Formats: sequence, structure tokens, C-alpha cells
Amino acid sequence: MTGFGRGEANDAGGGVVVEMRAVNNRYLDVQVKTPRSLALLEPRIRKTVQERCARGRVDVFVSRSGGNANPFRLTVDHVLAEQYLGILRDMKERYALAGEVDLSQLLAVPEVVAREEVAEDLEAAWSLAARALDEAVRGLLAMREQEGAALGRDILARLESLEAMAGAVRQRTPATVELARKRMSDAVTKILQEQPDPARIAQEIAILAERTDVTEELTRLASHLAQFRAMLSAAGGEPVGRKLDFLIQELGREVNTIASKAMDAEISLTMVNAKAELEKVREQVQNIE
Repeated sequence: MTGFGRGEANDAGGGVVVEMRAVNNRYLDVQVKTPRSLALLEPRIRKTVQERCARGRVDVFVSRSGGNANPFRLTVDHVLAEQYLGILRDMKERYALAGEVDLSQLLAVPEVVAREEVAEDLEAAWSLAARALDEAVRGLLAMREQEGAALGRDILARLESLEAMAGAVRQRTPATVELARKRMSDAVTKILQEQPDPARIAQEIAILAERTDVTEELTRLASHLAQFRAMLSAAGGEPVGRKLDFLIQELGREVNTIASKAMDAEISLTMVNAKAELEKVREQVQNIE
């Protein structure tokens, strides 16, 4: 599911800002981007997100704010400065140059004044980052829960449609089995016109008719739909996406079996519609954590 969260934590020396974005993905993929000074915190950040999210591509962006946004210090290479100063004075005397050697000339010399990054206090930085991350995760999960509720309502409506289709097939099944029995009886009788064996014919017809009976498949389909509905309704924040994936596969298996066994145009059309509806449910389930 998609979502966004932002968190910020501050102390006297500055602060840490965490922004998170999540998009649909079948599995959990956490990508963390931090300033170079906080790169060692990436494993902790990733582990925290993995403990609280089960699915989706989650991008985490960490930045510094305030006084510690870019911690650095300036250093002076006095040995190098003295060497340059000596050379400048020697050149002034040797070539009788006007003017005085001043500070601006030294500052223009590369490497006399250097900028060095200050090493972070990682534990202090983690204390701030953990607070900001917690706030960002809570915001992201709240947005995903809202989307999840909407997805749940849509899926439940589609489950009702599938249950209605299964009910229609169940009502029609006895008539189709009897019709299949009659068609096969007529066909077999026609083929065995010479000294037909009524008992053998009846046995073969019963076997073939049983193969067109989808009562067992309808029973399993109803059971899977009931499990699906119960799991979706009782999730209560617990990840159920992968369990629903499994049920979708089982539902698809029963629908395909019914479609292959049906010797009735109306049932076949109903199963085509059921497959289309089930595919929409499958797409929605991919978004559920």
C-alpha cells in the first residue's frame, strides 16, 4: 500500500528529519538514504522499518537540520603557510616587487586552510534518528491503514459478487447433471444399438455424470470465501497479505475446475465472470500488508 510519513527530532545541537514513502510491492523492500556522516546508522534504520512493515517498497530519507546539518571544522597547515610566506617574501625581495605580503595572499593558496568533517556522535545521532523515525513510521502506517480500510471494503463487495455467482451455479448444478446424464444416455444408447447392456450403460453414465457434478468444488469455494472474509475482517493490524495470496490461489483453482467440468453454457459464462472478479481481488490483495 502507498503511504507517506515524516518525523523530526531536535536537540541543542540540531536535529534529524526522516521522510518515508511507500508504494505497492509483493515483498518488503526497504531502501535507506542518509548523509555520509550518518551512513553507519542505515542498518539500524532498515531493521526498525522491517520490524514494523511487512510489505511494500519503502524509501527512507534521512537528513540533518539546524546546527549539525553539515558538521565540519577548519584547520590551518602552519608549516605549509610558513613555506609559502617565505617563498612570497623571497620573491618580493628578489624581483623588487612593490607592496607587502598579506593574509589574503596566504588564504588564496590551496590547502593552507582546509575543511574537515567532524565525526558524528553516532549514539546521540541515533537517539534523534530513532525518535524521528518512529514519528515517520506512525504517520506512514496511519495512511496505509486508511487505504487498507478502503481496499477491504472493495474486496468484501467483490467477495459478495463471487458468493452470488457460486450460489447461482449451485442452484443450476442438479439440472445440468441430469441434462448431462440424459445426453450421455442417448449417445451411448445410439452407439450400442446392437445388444446393449443396460447395466453397463447405466454405470458408465453415472461415472460420466459424476464428473460433471461440481458440488464438491462449490463447497470448497464457499469455505475459502468464508475464510477470506473472516481473515480480512479480523486482521486488526496483523499482516495478512501473504495468507490472502494463498487463498486467492485456492479460489482460482476451484473456479478453474468448475469451469472445466461444466457442460453448461450459463455456468461457463458465470465462471468467466468469476475469474474476472477474482483477478480484481488478486490485484487488490497485492496492495494489502
